[in-house]
Order: sequence, then structure tokens, then C-alpha cells
Amino acid sequence: MSQHTDLAHQHGAVTLMVAVSMVILASLTSLYSARSVHFDQLASYNHGRASQARLAATAALAHAQSTLANTPFTQLFSAPTACPAGVSGKQWECSAIDVVQPPAMQHWQLSAVAVRDLLMSPHVVTLHAKASHTAQTSQAHVRESVFIPALPPAPGLAAPAALVMNGCISEAAGASLRVCPLVSKGELCSGTAKAPVVHTHFVVDTNNNGAISSAERQACMALSPANMPGGGTRIGPATAVTRSPCKRAARQSVLGSIDDTQLQAWSSAQERHGLSAHTNPPRSIYWVDSAADWHLSVGTPEVPVLLVFSAKACDLRCPHIAPGVRIMGSVLIDSGCNDEKMRGWQGGRIEGQLVVESGLPEWRSGTVLATPQGRDAYILNWPSGIDASRVQRVNGSWSEGSP
Repeated sequence: MSQHTDLAHQHGAVTLMVAVSMVILASLTSLYSARSVHFDQLASYNHGRASQARLAATAALAHAQSTLANTPFTQLFSAPTACPAGVSGKQWECSAIDVVQPPAMQHWQLSAVAVRDLLMSPHVVTLHAKASHTAQTSQAHVRESVFIPALPPAPGLAAPAALVMNGCISEAAGASLRVCPLVSKGELCSGTAKAPVVHTHFVVDTNNNGAISSAERQACMALSPANMPGGGTRIGPATAVTRSPCKRAARQSVLGSIDDTQLQAWSSAQERHGLSAHTNPPRSIYWVDSAADWHLSVGTPEVPVLLVFSAKACDLRCPHIAPGVRIMGSVLIDSGCNDEKMRGWQGGRIEGQLVVESGLPEWRSGTVLATPQGRDAYILNWPSGIDASRVQRVNGSWSEGSP
């Protein structure tokens, strides 16, 4: 009897333990189910806030793009600001873009920064847009690049001449000159010429018959063979043309529709950011209004320069380039079709291309060696189909996440 009672008590205890275990298991299941629902709700809430932040940042980006499209180029970078994380160096220009706060986004702080590389791609701006909620921790960053009308495409020249002019040459007595064309192989001034040594856009029609003969062209480009050690052809117009009013034919043939304002703005931006011949990377664009002679060697094979002596610099006499000075890139001289401003000119050593908007009477000294990279300073990448006169998105450049 006692043994039977003990077994019954044990069976009851086991039953009770099983029941308690079931209750505990059911409670845990309910708890975890509730927690799962809570986390799902929290994840859904966070996803919703992230989506709202992304939409707000995208709205800021769209407004910044609209601002760029409706702002004159010379005013685009008028509000300098700190560059985003990961963007550093003198070549980078960063400017704040005003973003209008839409009424529906009164609880969001919107901002945008325009960033561009002043050396390699001054015509490409990356817009960094940010949105953050004033009462939450949610925020978002989006980026997209756009082309801007900073500089139109320069014409592609299959055979760029070493010297491009708008007039004639004569050598001074005892002149020390050396002009060499682009060659297919070999060192400078050796090998086979694959481009003209001189190209002029104006030849005097000495007999007034309307046609320019081979003899008239040769007389106009009167470089002696000793001063053209690399050989090369000399080309000019076949019919008589006029230089008055001065249409800057030499400049236009190499720069196309690139205008003075654009070059000045580009040069000023590089100078403002501290780029110089001695920085790394070095400055690539120099717009010169001073009449003083030039004494600074500039440009490298990796970063060739564009050195422009403006009409203001050539007001009375175009600046000379001092002996021993080396320019790697292109030199443009706006002598305004006035040969007298270039009389007796001295030109240092130019490895690239020399463009003179007049003749070179009594040219005294200078070395011009054509190089393949001579025009690279202002040759920008404009994809086919892009309209260089307006703001356009760069396909595939949109991204999100912190800079």
C-alpha cells in the first residue's frame, strides 16, 4: 500500500514538472514571438526612416543640379567650403550649393557641396548631397556627377604644327632659332616629320592676284633650313585673306570656341587654390596679363601647361620668354594681328606648341619642339553626344552612402 502511494506521488510530480515545463516553453515561445514582432516592427521603422532620408537627400541633389543649370559658370564656385571626407589636395575645389527647404521637409536639414578637379576635369562636378532629420538619427548621403560648360571641346588636330601663326616670319641677323615638327619616331628634332613645322593663316598677296603661290608661302615663312633641323613642311592659305578686323584665326584653329573668360576663370581658380610650378601636382593653366618678360619654367611631360599672354600683356609689346626658361606645353600669344608687337621676339625653349596671333618679324631667339602632349593641358574628355554648352548628368555616376 505504501509503495503504491509513493509511485503515485512520483507520477504526479513528473506530471506537474511536465506541465510546468510546457507552461514555461509556451511562455518563452510567446516572448520570442513578441520580440520577433518587435524587431520586425523596428526594422520596418528603421527602413522607413532610411527611405525617407534617402528621398530627402535625393531632393537636395536634384535642387543642387537645378541650381548649377541656372547659375552662370563664373559664379558656380563662389561659396568655398570644406571638401567632403576623402577629397584632399590643392587641385580640388569645393563650394557649397544653397538648397531651398521644401515645406514638406521642414524637419530635415538639407545640404549640398560641389566638388571638381581643377587639373584633370574642371568640366566635371560631383555633387555631394546630405539630408539629416532634426529629431532623429536618420541621415543619408547621395552623389552624382554632372558635366558643366566650363570649357568646350578643343578641335582635334590630326597633324598639329609646331608653330601656328597669323602672319609671316623673318629672322634677325645672328638669330638663334630651332623649330622642329612632330615626328613619328625618334627623339625631338629627329626622325620622320608627321606634321607641319609651321602653319600660318595669313600670307601677304604680294602681286594682288587673289591667289597665294608656293613662292609667296615660302617667302612668308622664311626660316632657313639650318633653323629647321627636323625638316617638315610649311603650310598656309591658297587664296588671299585679310587680317582686318583681327579674327584670331591662329588661336581659333587650336582652341576652337574656348573663350578668354573661361581660360581666365580656370587659371584664377588654380592660382587661388595654391597650385604653382612647385606644387605636387603642379599648376597647368597660366593666364598672363602682365607685360613683364617671363622667367619661370613651367610644365612637365605628365602635366603640360597652357601659358597665355593676353591682349593686355601685349598692349605695347608682347612679353619675351627669358633665355634658359623651359615651357612644356602650349604657349599662346595674343598679339592682335599686330606684327610690331612681336618684332625681335625672344622665346626660350618651348616643348609642345607655339601659337602667335601675328607674324614674327626679325625673330631673334627661341626653340620650339613639337611634342605629342603639347595640347593636353586643355584637351578635356567630352563623351560623344554631350552638349558642352549646358549642364548634364554623367551616366552611371549616381551612388549613395557616406563620402
